[in-house]
Amino acid sequence: MLVPGTSNKTKYCQSYILIFSLAKNTIMESRPFLPAKHSPLLIKMAQTVLQVYLQQWNRVHISLEDLETLRSIPQGHGALLTPNHSDEVDPLLIFDLFRRSNQAFSLMCNREAFDEYFGFSGWLLQRIGYFSVERGSSDAPAKRYSVETIKNAADTLVIFPEGEIFYLNDQVQTLHTGAIEIGMQAIIENRKTKPDWTAYIIPTAIKYRYSQPMESILQKRVAKMEKHLAQTTNGQALRARLSKIQAELLEQEEQAHHIDTQTKRFADLNERITFVRQAMLSDVEKKYKDSYRAQASTIDQTFELSAHLRKELAETKTAEHIAEYTDDLATLKEVEELVSWRPQYVDENTSIERMAEMVTKLERELYRIKRPHQLGKRNVFIKVGKPIDLGELLLEYQNDPHLVRHNTAELLRDEIQALIDKMSVEST
Repeated sequence: MLVPGTSNKTKYCQSYILIFSLAKNTIMESRPFLPAKHSPLLIKMAQTVLQVYLQQWNRVHISLEDLETLRSIPQGHGALLTPNHSDEVDPLLIFDLFRRSNQAFSLMCNREAFDEYFGFSGWLLQRIGYFSVERGSSDAPAKRYSVETIKNAADTLVIFPEGEIFYLNDQVQTLHTGAIEIGMQAIIENRKTKPDWTAYIIPTAIKYRYSQPMESILQKRVAKMEKHLAQTTNGQALRARLSKIQAELLEQEEQAHHIDTQTKRFADLNERITFVRQAMLSDVEKKYKDSYRAQASTIDQTFELSAHLRKELAETKTAEHIAEYTDDLATLKEVEELVSWRPQYVDENTSIERMAEMVTKLERELYRIKRPHQLGKRNVFIKVGKPIDLGELLLEYQNDPHLVRHNTAELLRDEIQALIDKMSVEST
């Protein structure tokens, strides 16, 4: 909607944005579920290209023992791989992992990625083994496809149970329980005709470590951000400078969304970040309280409300509503990003990797980068844990599904965290 009293240039920009939004709305009218359509030729080509790319930027380390663990799932039974998700490169590594093990896989991927490059990304993703899921919605077709994939046991199903990239490689976040639910449902359905059939969930950990000196690179990247924000260093250590940049970016969020933090007292920056992101989320929620019911955690609320607004955006024809939904979706995206802002993650004796992750997140926010590229060459360590036989939990699940989903997700998180901790020690 054009704002009265604005300049011709501003009106032109607003008109352009409105036309773009209308075009985008037309494209988004139909967001059907997109299944994997495996093409052996394209998979082979993609594996070759990715192998070259990974060799250039990420030297992958995985033992024969771990590959054998991946191959150890009894033939004809279901398998579900659940890696941690802290970096944009994670899906490429999983793709390479299955090349090394000579196995087929299907990977769940957020629906938005399939619409990029006017749908060409989706066409390609489907043919190399990816299928879509609308994060935050029930997405029955994606769930049914996942269950059938496990039941058929031809492919290993891959789900990143953290649900989002948080750029916190040393700390596994709370896992969503959907992967466990899908595995249990597959067992229930297959045991109607195959009493001994089961499915395994495979804990998998990915750990990154830079293989080149990073101090000068981090100094340059931080200095560039400080120049952009007109900040001075005053001889401060890198950690303090990062904290100052983060505080400045947070203040910009507060001003943009009219959030008052000046009259409140916070124990630390982390508490202030939590307050701001919750305030941003609450402001959007209030506008849709009659059509949307909030869930428990901040990230789940964000995913579900975003899915709700995307549905509304796809159905509306009103220019004013299109602009409003688009603006609110952008706010929710900022909330998603604020979830990963953890000042305490970078302490006095922090690693170069943690510093680099902090720089990556701040650059993403400051320069509005959709998919940040890694800051340097890395060694990547992949560890495959002992498979968990979900069939052994079936009786408990039938008695209390919620408890079993919760406890198994916690067990899975602990297993992945233990693998990361082990690799952190071994790779130093």
